[in-house]
Amino acid sequence: MLANLFREWLTAFEKAQAATGDEETVALRALTEIELRIAATPAEGLYGLVVKLGLHSVLSAHADASSDQADSAYADLVRLTGHDPATEIAKFVRTRHDE
Repeated sequence: MLANLFREWLTAFEKAQAATGDEETVALRALTEIELRIAATPAEGLYGLVVKLGLHSVLSAHADASSDQADSAYADLVRLTGHDPATEIAKFVRTRHDE
């Protein structure tokens, strides 16, 4: 599923690069919609995670983008591994703060 969405994103990105005026606005809206769909789609393996983190890397390097892709990839890693280091760290920080 993520492979198909990524190919769809690449096609939309190419169109957005060539678009002007009102076409550019429509093309950018389409890109954003695909990015949201990618973030909402759980990764089932490393390919999906690399797509999400790759998009995050590109988007954050070229715009003031949100971290939807990175957040989604982290949630997928937690789901796939059963390990959530951020939660463990947060518990430690709260425990140290309470002392």
